[in-house]
Amino acid sequence: MTFYSYDYLVQQNSTPNVVFITVTIILVAALLFTGYRYIRNRADNKYRDLFIIFVMGAALFIGINYNNYEKQLDISNKTNQTLTLMRSVAKVKNVSVKKLYSNTSTPAEGMLIKNGKYYYRVSFDNNQNSYTLTNANILNTKTVNLQK
Repeated sequence: MTFYSYDYLVQQNSTPNVVFITVTIILVAALLFTGYRYIRNRADNKYRDLFIIFVMGAALFIGINYNNYEKQLDISNKTNQTLTLMRSVAKVKNVSVKKLYSNTSTPAEGMLIKNGKYYYRVSFDNNQNSYTLTNANILNTKTVNLQK
């Protein structure tokens, strides 16, 4: 069973969005540059061809990755909910969030929160506006892996 630290979840939550946005910005910059060069040198067809290639590449990249981006946003929102839950548990238990671990990155009924040597099972109400912590025991603690 793998448990994820608060810092690990924060780090995993930001990486894919940054990559998508960075590549999109690079493609837009290439489009602006080649578009500007094409307008300045209409007699030189290489800039027109480069501009068309970048337009097609940008359309292809955005078309392919848009669905993945939406899925990543959904996962990011759920991870943010887990991070909020961990901050709340840290406040209730009066510990640092750096000492808490979660066995999942998305809030779910029955998820486990690890606080030092203690484990808590999380139960949510119907619309996940409130939660209840109950003590839980792990049968085999040797199988617990911590992702820091």
